[in-house]
Amino acid sequence: MNGRRLVSTGLAALAAALASLLTSSARAEPSLVVRGDSGCPSADMIRAALFAARPGGDLPQQPIAVDVAGDRLILSLGDAPAARREIPADPDCAVRAASVAVVVAAWSGELVSRPSDSPTLTAASPPTVLTAVVQPARQAAPVIEVDGGIFYSPTWGHAPGASVGVGRTPRDGGAGVRLLGAYQSARDVLLEGGTNEVQRFIAGAAVTYQLERRRLFAAGDAGLVGTLTRAQGTGYATNRAATAANIGVVAELRGGLRWGRARLWANARLLRLVHDETVKIQSSSPGVADSATLSAWDAQVGVGVGFLFE
Repeated sequence: MNGRRLVSTGLAALAAALASLLTSSARAEPSLVVRGDSGCPSADMIRAALFAARPGGDLPQQPIAVDVAGDRLILSLGDAPAARREIPADPDCAVRAASVAVVVAAWSGELVSRPSDSPTLTAASPPTVLTAVVQPARQAAPVIEVDGGIFYSPTWGHAPGASVGVGRTPRDGGAGVRLLGAYQSARDVLLEGGTNEVQRFIAGAAVTYQLERRRLFAAGDAGLVGTLTRAQGTGYATNRAATAANIGVVAELRGGLRWGRARLWANARLLRLVHDETVKIQSSSPGVADSATLSAWDAQVGVGVGFLFE
């Protein structure tokens, strides 16, 4: 009797174990259908990925439908409209199955926790800031111009003269300085039977401003000059010479052609002295002019050539 009872108890326990195992299997394998390209991923691939994502965990009891539509996977859980997801379809079928499993496992609860290493803290590198490097403006290299010319004065001496100049200006034009030197003769001044030869020497400095073009240039000068005028008498019983110093202002305009390092130009120069200058002789004859006054103004026009040096 006891033996029969023991056998009955064992059979009951075995039946309960089988029922529990069947129930667990039923719960572990939800209803799954793959529509469209059912081979990539297949239902078996998705089931294997689900058990890998949640080993021993609960899976949803609602039916799972996977629609493969081109490069998209559309997942549905039961009939609830909210339980619907659309994800990209990777070219790899195993990756597709794993993606479906991750979404289903997320619907079912937390994903399986996996062991990880201890956290490490790293200092974030500051973002690289690109700054524009501003090159300092390069100043135009200065050049030295040496020039020479001839001129004519219609107001002071009605005679030719010659001039030289040295200037320092930027290569491409702009403000600079210029030194001027000139020699000027005048027509002879006749006084009481004799002749007075008059000569003038000019030296000065001016600020200049030049405009440069490809083949043309123009310049304007303004500055101060000093003069030395000399008169030499001839034809008198006693011939003497006298000199007079003076100062004044000068203004000049120049313009012309550029040809490599050479410049061909024409100019107009205006000179104004502070004091009038007088040529005087000692006369023993009453009523005879014994002096002549030279104009304090002078206008000169001329031509010249210059050369540039680095």
